[in-house]
Amino acid sequence: MFLKRLALPTLALGALVLGGCSSPAGQEAQDPTGGSENTANQVTLGLTYIPNVQFAPAYVGVEEGFFASEGADVKIRHHGSDEGLFTALFAGEEQMVVATGDEMAIARSQGMDLVSVGQYYAKYPVVVIVKEDSDIKTFADLRGHKVGLPGEFGSNWYGLLSALAAHNMSVNDIELTSIGFTQLAALQAGEVDAVVGFTNNDTVQFELANVGVRELEMSPAGELPLIGANVVTTSKFASQNPELVKAVLEGLRQAKQLCVDDPDKAVEVTQGYDPNLSAPGATDAAKATLLATNKLFEKDGEVTMRQDLDTWAAMLDFLATQDGLLADDIKLDETVTNDFVK
Repeated sequence: MFLKRLALPTLALGALVLGGCSSPAGQEAQDPTGGSENTANQVTLGLTYIPNVQFAPAYVGVEEGFFASEGADVKIRHHGSDEGLFTALFAGEEQMVVATGDEMAIARSQGMDLVSVGQYYAKYPVVVIVKEDSDIKTFADLRGHKVGLPGEFGSNWYGLLSALAAHNMSVNDIELTSIGFTQLAALQAGEVDAVVGFTNNDTVQFELANVGVRELEMSPAGELPLIGANVVTTSKFASQNPELVKAVLEGLRQAKQLCVDDPDKAVEVTQGYDPNLSAPGATDAAKATLLATNKLFEKDGEVTMRQDLDTWAAMLDFLATQDGLLADDIKLDETVTNDFVK
């Protein structure tokens, strides 16, 4: 469950970040009761708890007819506040869901019949943020400093662990501080020296609050070997409805491209889904968030649903080295596929 609250300086606005908050792994493995053959071309696409501009491609796909033109009748469903990320998928209330690759892999290792069929984010969004005038210039400079994060779970945690490993460091080299989702306040008040957050959420919050910050380089290699938000379904549903899965992914690709090409239009469409955007200043804040999110949709100037299997393999290898994350070994070719990407 990747819930995240985005506190904007001009208003109290609840918002989400994909992968921003994940409960500790622990959903019990279930037999999928959903995933039956869908002859009506209807698909319910699951998103997290409240509407947010970071889901603009889903809204745009419906409202601008991208899904329909591909032959898919897509309905959008936001999860209940106490609902597990994959609960509705296995209950048959959803057929596809946007979920982070790391969460999905961990759930699959617990026995869930899950497969990632398409890329939502092309880049991993987790970053470590310091004040602009901080003496911490590089990631290695974090040694001995207080680093705040929501807790030892979810993508913030996985991203930090991966970055530490990339710099030949461990959690013993820093002072971990649990701050919940108060990155802006904690760093401003000097409670911590750095915070772990999301480039399209926390960094945007600092910018909107006119707080100067810098993002540290997370890996000497440039990118972490982790997978952010993807489109997930059950292998049963995918095998029984291949053309429908392809249609949803292609419609979503076209919608992501519109978000990149015309962010004002995407924000306008999102207003029909997010009542918070009627508040003063909300659309400007939403556009800032979308512009940051658009950078995650693109890689090498291309918006695609095709997944990087090498990065997936690297992520599975990394998760396997972390005690307690994977309940059992999982195979790459059963976990992720590009067979449904047009």
